[in-house]
Amino acid sequence: MLYESFPNIPPVIKIRDYQQDAIRNWFRNNCQGLLEMATGTGKTITALSATAKLWEVTNRLGVIIVCPYIHLVDQWVKDIKLFGMSPIVAYQSKSLWEDSLFTEVSAFESGIINHFSLITTVSTFSSKTMQGILQKLNSEVLFIADEAHHLGAKKNRECLISSIPYRLALSATPNRWHDEEGTDELIQYFGNSIVFQFGLDKAIGSFLTEYFYYPHIIYMDEDESEYYYEITKKIARISVLSESVEENESLQSLLIERARIISRARNKLAVLKDLMKNKTDSKYNIIYCGDSKVDGEKQIDAVVKLLGNELDMHVHTFTSREDKEERKELLDRFESGDLQALVAIRCLDEGVDVPATQTAYILSSSTNPREFIQRRGRVLRKHNNKQYSYIHDFIVIPRKLEELETIEPTIFNIERNMIKRELIRFSEFADLAINGPTAHETLYELKHAYNLLDI
Repeated sequence: MLYESFPNIPPVIKIRDYQQDAIRNWFRNNCQGLLEMATGTGKTITALSATAKLWEVTNRLGVIIVCPYIHLVDQWVKDIKLFGMSPIVAYQSKSLWEDSLFTEVSAFESGIINHFSLITTVSTFSSKTMQGILQKLNSEVLFIADEAHHLGAKKNRECLISSIPYRLALSATPNRWHDEEGTDELIQYFGNSIVFQFGLDKAIGSFLTEYFYYPHIIYMDEDESEYYYEITKKIARISVLSESVEENESLQSLLIERARIISRARNKLAVLKDLMKNKTDSKYNIIYCGDSKVDGEKQIDAVVKLLGNELDMHVHTFTSREDKEERKELLDRFESGDLQALVAIRCLDEGVDVPATQTAYILSSSTNPREFIQRRGRVLRKHNNKQYSYIHDFIVIPRKLEELETIEPTIFNIERNMIKRELIRFSEFADLAINGPTAHETLYELKHAYNLLDI
């Protein structure tokens, strides 16, 4: 006999006013829409509360929740059980979930049960086996997409099920970088509307910690600067002849190599050492690195060596090299203060809760807005042990500012465009910081030199 659970809001959950607004707006859009909510403002609780409210109306509801990563699935499982549901969890071998899912979907469609729930990853959701089972659904079903921008990729969009009537997308950053088509089609699927927005500007101070922001200008060494200059000259020559950056493989290759020069700039380590040498007793630090090599050694390993060996701090990497169990142990040790720092590449960008984090050092960041918004959200989560958060951000400059007068206009304009993209990020960070005016002042000379005072 199938045990039937159903969605309900537990007494321990108090829905905040803005979460109630989000749910109301979603209902007004026929229970379809996208919630654009800052990291740490309770997207999951809002979505599950909306689910329970929808159940109160329909008394019959299948719930499908799709997440980009396994660790997010595990977090949803914990929360959904609090809301009275017993989900099928699907992200490993299909032998562990196929029969259960087929049985519950069939029972739901035939009216034997009035509720089932499924939590899965994007990759498993897109699999032929799961699509074959879910495509049969044509009745009261709610589809929830966490970090919904991942579903905007073409192959994932093709797996979205048109017969599902209720749709809820969650993301702090719904716009897909350099993919307007994917963004538009995704929003169209979810009711053609961002029904609620709750950005960092509203969340900071109430639901996220206030923060201090410290931009650090990093100058390239002489050999790095010369190599950067050579690559930039080649880019300038090819750009004149090429109509499309995307279709020119040589140009793409040069742009990637130039980005690597910036990512691995040696002086980042020198500045980090200078910042940390008087903070060797500090805890709750996260250092974000690039995946490039510095003089033959991966930047992340060089940072671990610097902090662990030279400064005698307790640190560990947090990357794809660590398995699920090891990551959990690392996060527990970090929370307890046993580990003073986690050194990461991208694994802390989405969905990993590390609220104890007090200070973030961003050695390497792309110009992808989603990446830096996610990182800022990670460090701003509230925690009993912190009053404020602190963000140190590194920006690499190809040459000393006094040298700008000696380079040709074409090179200057290419460098200016690169600096402009970086400064947009810096300015956004500075605007909401406690020390915003001081942070902006740090960048004044750089902005002036590159004619970017309007940023």
